[in-house]
Amino acid sequence: MKATDRSSLSNTDSISLVYMDMESTGSEKDRQEIAERFLGQARLDRYRRELPDLEKALALHSWNQEYAGALHVILSYAEIALRNSIDRALSQLSASELGTTHWTGVDSYRYNGEKKPSERMRLPSAISPLIRTDVFKAHQHAQEASLERIIRRKSPRTDRGYGHQDVLSQLMFGTWCRLVGEPYTSRRTERTQRLWTSVLHEAFPQVSSGEDGRIQIARKLMQLREIRNREAHHENLLYVDPENVIDAVMSLLASIDPRYTHGWVNPDIVRQVSYRDPRRNEPIRAAAFKLTGLDARDGHLNALEVLKELVRYSDDHNGRVLFCNSVRVRNQYFGRLREIVLYADNDHIAVGVIAAQGLIKENTSPDGKAPGYRCPDVFAQSGSCSGSRWYAINNLSMTSRSADSFRMLERDKTLREAFESTRANFVYLK
Repeated sequence: MKATDRSSLSNTDSISLVYMDMESTGSEKDRQEIAERFLGQARLDRYRRELPDLEKALALHSWNQEYAGALHVILSYAEIALRNSIDRALSQLSASELGTTHWTGVDSYRYNGEKKPSERMRLPSAISPLIRTDVFKAHQHAQEASLERIIRRKSPRTDRGYGHQDVLSQLMFGTWCRLVGEPYTSRRTERTQRLWTSVLHEAFPQVSSGEDGRIQIARKLMQLREIRNREAHHENLLYVDPENVIDAVMSLLASIDPRYTHGWVNPDIVRQVSYRDPRRNEPIRAAAFKLTGLDARDGHLNALEVLKELVRYSDDHNGRVLFCNSVRVRNQYFGRLREIVLYADNDHIAVGVIAAQGLIKENTSPDGKAPGYRCPDVFAQSGSCSGSRWYAINNLSMTSRSADSFRMLERDKTLREAFESTRANFVYLK
């Protein structure tokens, strides 16, 4: 293929180019052997569980790398804003206690080959027990970067040594997580609670200065740290919902300064890459929803009563029923659900085939979205059918299969384990 032809390729074709040479140099067995050696069998098997065809699995792996790059961009912006905001807050603390805004200890200490943190490295007392080792390692890396800069002479900087900003840039995302603490209140979080109340809340002026504000930020940081670690270690991001990441990044930025959410970070890049997921045109076998009770026309119905009413309506209307749910389905950008599993409890599960699905707009009724499909009257008249998505289901019926016979697509867990041991209310199934 000529280089000039590449501009006319679709995104899927472009992804496949990575593996073109391998595809044209031998049999499928040879290609699989090369792929296993190059990627590792365990990694390749993970992608083939999603798309069994070898070439499709390789395209999915390539897309995963592109997705990681898009996520890395917005996560980097979040980390930069987070680091600078916390730096400003800790600078005030350091100025009042140590007489210097350089809270990283550069005014009292320079790394000189020590194996453990030196007593000469003076940090504010409120943060020293939390991140002293982190700061010491940052000094070490800043010193190494300084020597590298001098030896290679490729930096425009002419100074020798390192300063506060150099140490700051070497601190990891986990450092900021340790300063904010765990997303709960206990004896383990007493130090971070005191730090938050005294000064750290000033780094997040748009949230509460109390414990609720600290927990709110801690949850966001824990979520972003997990995703950041996965992309940094080249792990699969196949079930990382782009909207969840975008929400976490934008809400974190808003908690620091609402102006950061306008014109500084472009989340559409993540959405565009996510939309190119090769699985998007592949039917997903099944998805399961955990039903909850609702207030219907004739009173409150529990989860089992809701399930029985859906099945009864399907039986009475030629196997057609409209199911609505307010659960935001993760990764809307890929795949089409083919089979739906409605779970009331471990012994009461119904299975049906999805004929169509879509979003319910605000202040509109889902009835009429799919001709011939309606919510049970007892739901529709009570307004309980309103939600975020609708599913037109064929032949919904109770199954004799137990919850333990259904297994999650993402993890090696049964449906019972997914719904009873966690707060999950939606999972993809194998």
